[in-house]
Order: sequence, then structure tokens, then C-alpha cells
Amino acid sequence: MNPAEWLQFTEGLRKDPGQSGGALNWSLPGKALGILSDLLDSLEPAEADNVRAKLASWSSVVINELGLGSLSLSAVFLALPYNRGLIPSEKIKSEFCGPLVDILDGLKKIEGLNTSRTRIHADKFIHLLLSISNDVRVILIKTGEKLADIRAAETIGDAARLQLAHETSDLFAPIAHRLGLYRVKSELEETGMKFLHPDTYAAISQKLEQTRTNRDEFISRFIGPLKKELEAKGYHCDIKGRTKAIPSIWKKMIQQGVDFEEVYDLFAIRIILNNVSDQEKADCWQIYSIVTDTYQPNPNRLRDWISTPKLNGYESLHTTVIGPEGRWVEVQIRTRRMDEVAEKGHAAHWRYKENRGDSESSEWLAQIRGALEMPQTQPNEATNRAKHELYSDQIYIFTPRGDLLKLSSGATVLDFAFAVHSDVGYHCTGGRVNNQMVPIRHKLTNGDLVEVLTSQQQKPKTDWLNWVASSKAKARIKRFLKEADYKDTDIGKEMLKRKLGQWRIKFDVSTIQRVVNWLNLKDTLELYQQIADSRIDLASIREYLRDKAPAELLKEKLTAVKSVESYVKTTSQQQDYLVIDDKLDNVDFRLAKCCNPIFGDEVFGFVTVKDGTKIHRVNCPNAPQMIERYPYRIVKVRWTDSHGTTASFTVNISINGKDDISVVNEISRLISSDLKISMRSMNIIARDGLFEGVYTLIVQDRPHLETIMNRIRRTRGVFSVYRSDD
Repeated sequence: MNPAEWLQFTEGLRKDPGQSGGALNWSLPGKALGILSDLLDSLEPAEADNVRAKLASWSSVVINELGLGSLSLSAVFLALPYNRGLIPSEKIKSEFCGPLVDILDGLKKIEGLNTSRTRIHADKFIHLLLSISNDVRVILIKTGEKLADIRAAETIGDAARLQLAHETSDLFAPIAHRLGLYRVKSELEETGMKFLHPDTYAAISQKLEQTRTNRDEFISRFIGPLKKELEAKGYHCDIKGRTKAIPSIWKKMIQQGVDFEEVYDLFAIRIILNNVSDQEKADCWQIYSIVTDTYQPNPNRLRDWISTPKLNGYESLHTTVIGPEGRWVEVQIRTRRMDEVAEKGHAAHWRYKENRGDSESSEWLAQIRGALEMPQTQPNEATNRAKHELYSDQIYIFTPRGDLLKLSSGATVLDFAFAVHSDVGYHCTGGRVNNQMVPIRHKLTNGDLVEVLTSQQQKPKTDWLNWVASSKAKARIKRFLKEADYKDTDIGKEMLKRKLGQWRIKFDVSTIQRVVNWLNLKDTLELYQQIADSRIDLASIREYLRDKAPAELLKEKLTAVKSVESYVKTTSQQQDYLVIDDKLDNVDFRLAKCCNPIFGDEVFGFVTVKDGTKIHRVNCPNAPQMIERYPYRIVKVRWTDSHGTTASFTVNISINGKDDISVVNEISRLISSDLKISMRSMNIIARDGLFEGVYTLIVQDRPHLETIMNRIRRTRGVFSVYRSDD
């Protein structure tokens, strides 16, 4: 388009805005044209002509077919100068208005998006467009641009044409549909299909042309009785048959798995009521009654969008009836006003609303945003859904292939890596965001293009939990760390087992529990982990356990030093016995926790500095050290003949058995319910189909303990039961 043609076009646009109605305020577009003219004058003639041609087509669509006003037209004129940095946002804000800056910023952001995979992520792209655009007119203007582009697609290269066809069919046609812009939607879909599937499009088009005569005859036979009945009732209606769009027919063929000849609803009958009435809904239902009196309806195919219009404003009654020759026919019933909205959506009134004050304009824009965000919901559902779905809490990130991933606001490169795949997250070392190197904790923003960098040597660390925002990433990191702990546990257990074998010390639950108690650790898992991490010196464990069993060591020491009884007799003139019974309130003694003696055990006393006399079992693991270092503190003690009925003692028993929850449950039930024993705690470790459990119980004496252990040994699935301190 040369300068003279461009001038003629803009003058015509200023004087007669077109068929959408409503006058244009030319002050803003006039200023924008002045800035645009400076840019056009600086371009090569051929490029300037191409720019004018595109802008003419684009602005015509925005004004005439989308029904937008002067602010949107100004954005069309200023988009190219703004994208090239020829006019700063401050100047636009001061000379035009703030909303225009938002629109131009949104258009610039969308221009830089990778839309190569829109057909896979259409819904996500729409949400991304909403989240990066402060003003939804950005999406409307961009839709107008794509319609203008697809109309001129024959002038561009094959690859660019195919990419444009994918964008229009998969992204912008659904946007037009959600807004009720059915003419725009149909053209975008049909033109896109023509380029993407030319053979299929041509074949269906040819078959429609071949069957047109028969179809027109059938429509005439169907309409005749209806028209007669409607006129008799005083209704003035336009009745016409409408052949369905080729993409719709093709979609039905694919979904139903049928050939063209087997698609029964190739067309629909539309009844448009011209009577002006305050009771238009009631009139539509009256016409529905006439239709269903004339033809048998299918009650399951009634769609009432009059009582509850679609979010985009669509109002109509749809029903399916059996027509001549027993063929199913769809009938659409609406008034002239409803038909105008059905064809143009809200666009019939947009220009008027865009030029209104802030309040009404904001309400209109909110209505458009609602239609885009929640296209499948009815108004009452939309209200509830909007309260729970806030797009401001989500961001959309591109992969290098052009895929879109939805993440929570505040997500980092590490979140993105785990969203791609767990293995990618585990080995993530950083990322490249918009071609810039960043660390794994770098926070992402809407529309970022992210490439994850990995290394097989990288492994998750505890700090990573502070660098992710998504629950998925946190769960994966915690799981990895937990599995790593279990691996360390197996390594530590194997190390200790091998060393104990070398020292000829039995590797069993009781031995390990002694070491755990000695080191004041939480459980055996912590012991094994610390051994694997070299935080415990195995030599110290050997020093503690020694080369012989504790009971044997104690007997040796008692023999060498003298027996407890003989030692006491030679060092004191009086019998130095500590007698334990149920009336020893005035005797300062404690039962040692290291070996938990109970009534009936062979015991001795050890005089401490602060805690009085502590009572130990003869085979206590600490007995050898006490005998060797402090023989003068040992005193003889004995149990009385009776301990009474209220005595109670704490004891640990170890149980090995089959790793089956029913076995563990049966043991717990037997102890608590059948035997009526108080159970203070239990610690269970499962490995290789077996379990090892340490139970802390409250018993009366040694015979009572033997009874309990014998009952547990008879439980199915239990392999061994023994006292942990033996």
C-alpha cells in the first residue's frame, strides 16, 4: 500500500469507522498516526508499503470486526514504533494515557513468546497471555492481528504460513470462540485448516458442493410446515439452513470414526424471531413448542442457553428433532438481538463501552477476562471457581522445545527442573534463563525461556529445601535425602557387622542396643548413619564391648578382686547388705537404667557420689569397668523373699520375626490386651523381609517376664524373643 492509498484509508477510517457502530474519537489515533508516519518515512519504500498494508488490514479488523475503539486503534498504530524503541513509555503516558502503555507493553511481550507448540498447550497459552497482560484488550488486538495475517498468508513463505496456521487454529480461534466471536473463530479455523490439511479441506468442500442440491431440497421440505405454523401464530421469523463449518464436520468425522456420508448433522436450521417484544424468552419457548409439535424432539438434546446464557453472552434454544425421511435435524431458536450477539459476541457493543468512563469500561474488561479464563463454566460456577483460581499465583515457563509448564509464583530454576523430570531435578546444577546463566535458586518470571544444566555428580542437599517453592520439588528432595540416609544406614550396618565379626562379638539386637544406649543415640538408624559418616570411632565401640561378653568379664573381675560378699566382710565390721523389698522408702537407691534389673535378677550395688546406691545386674555392660576401676564402691545386695503386689520394673525385650504388619499388630494386642502389660515404647526396624523390635515393658518380676516372653514366642511369625540386656 503506497502513501496515497494509506492516506485515503486513514481518512475513510476517521470519517466512517465502519459497520460496528459508534463514532471514533480521533484525537488519540491522530497523534499515533503522526508518530507512525515518522517511522514509515525512515523505512525503505518496499518495507513501508508492506507495513501500511498490514496496518490497514489489522486496524480494519480491530474496528469493524472486533468492534474496538480509538484506544485500541491507537495501539495498532503505535505497536511498531514502541517495539523498536522509538517512543518511550513516559511520553505515551504523558501524551496519551496510562492504559495505552499497558496495552503496548502486553503486545510487546506477546510478540517475543515462542508459540511453536500452541497446539499442545492452547489453554496454558491463554492463561499465560492473561497473566502477562494487564489489559485484556491486548489479547483482542492480537487476535485481530492474526486474522489480518492469515488473510494475507499466501504472500509469505511455506514454513511461516504453517506456523501462522497453527497459531490461528490452536490458540486464537479458541480465544475468539470463548468471546463469542463466531465469525472470526470460523474464519480462523477454516483458513488454518486450508493451509494445514489442504487435501482434507478440499475433499470435504467438494462433497459439500456435490450434496448441496439434495441438502437444499431437504431443508425446504423441513422448513415449509414450520413456516406455515409460525405465520399462523403471528410470529415473523427468518428461517434458514446453515451448513456447518468444514473444521466442525472434520472434527465429527474423527471423533465418531465415520466417513463424510455418515455425518447426519451437516447442517442446522436457525429460526430468528423478528418480533420486538418484552417477552422474548417466552416467545422463544412458544416457537419451541410449535417446532416440537410439528416434529418429534429428542429430549436429551435440548440445550437451554436462554434461561442461563453462556459466559460470552450467547443466548439460544437448541433442540434436535426427527425431520422428513427420519433424519435428525438440529434447530436453533433465537431473537434478532440474540442472533446479533451470537454472531459478533459482545463486540457489537464494545466500542461504545470502551469509550465510556472508567467504571463501565473496567466492568466490560472484567467480563471479557472472565470469558477467557472460564470458558466452560456457567455464571454461578464461575463465581465460585474465580475465588479459588487466581492466575496471579501462577507463572508459565517455556522449555527450549517451546512447551509450557505451569509453576507457582516464586518458583526457581530448581522447581522448573523437577517439573520437567525428577532425574533432571536431582542433577540440576543451574540454568540458562533467556540465554543468561543463573544459579539453581534463581526465581523465574512469566514467559521465561529456561534451559536446565545438569551434572551426574550433582546430588540434592538439605539446603535445596529452602530454594524451591513447589510441594512436588520439596517432596522429591526429601525422598532422595531419606533414601540416601537408608543407603548410609546399610553401609554403616555392614561396617559394624564386619568389625564385630573380626572381634568375635555376636552381632545381634541386644549388642547393638547396648551401643545405642551407651552413645545416647535415638535409635540404631542413627548409629549406622554416624558410622557410615565416620562420626563414630569403631575402636571406641570395641573398647566398650571388649573381647568377651560382659557377664563373663564381671565374673572374672569379681573372682580376682574377691567376691562382693567377701569384699564387704573384710572392709566392714557389720553386715553391709542392701535389702530390696516393698518397704524401702528410706533407703537411697536407684535401679540402674543401663541394665534395668528386675526382681529375681542377680544384682549388686554400686555407691555413687550423688545418686546414692545404684543397683546393677551382674551381667550389666558397665559392670566390668566398675569392678576394675572402683572395687571399693561395690556392695552386696539381695532381694527380699517377697516384693509385694505393687512393685513394677522396666525391662527391654527384643523380638525378631517376619516383616508383616499383622505380626506386629498381634504382638501389640497380646501385650496390651491379653497380658494386660503396660508398654512404654517400641522401636521396630524392618529389613529384607524381617523385623527387629525392642519393646520396653513394665513387669512385676523375672517369672512374670518369662511368662510374657513364652507367650510371645508362640505367636505365628515370631522367630525369637530374648531380653535385650542379656
